[in-house]
Amino acid sequence: MTDVFSKLGESLKNTIKEATEQTQKSVDQVGCRTDLLNKRNELKKLFEKLGEVQYKAYIENEDSVERNELYARITNLKADITALETKLDEIVNTQKSSFDSYKKKVKTAWEEDKMPKTGDFGASDDVEILKICPVCNTGNHEHAAYCIKCGNKFE
Repeated sequence: MTDVFSKLGESLKNTIKEATEQTQKSVDQVGCRTDLLNKRNELKKLFEKLGEVQYKAYIENEDSVERNELYARITNLKADITALETKLDEIVNTQKSSFDSYKKKVKTAWEEDKMPKTGDFGASDDVEILKICPVCNTGNHEHAAYCIKCGNKFE
């Protein structure tokens, strides 16, 4: 029985640790998504500005230094966005992988072959297996043909 409690304590400790780690990864994910959204909004504004500059250069029939600067800023911003998208994918994949690993650890710790089977309880722990009446929810001897409270016949 103490083995069950020690496993339970260890599982709780690991669960709290994993929850903390998953929370931090979620915070990192939100920060990355926020940065990505801000960069995309900035890119949209740059394209709008580029359109205005391009149109002005077209009307005046001249080459524009401002347009060339906008091209460079847009190129750099697109590279930043790609890097943020990659970082976000890594965070999401790490979080998923970490959680999957945690679930496997918990499952391994509580494997059925290490836990007593239902039939083993009666012999070693003096636990009686009961048949529950579907009518009145009373516990009856496992071999009872009728409920001791309401008389319902078991099938």
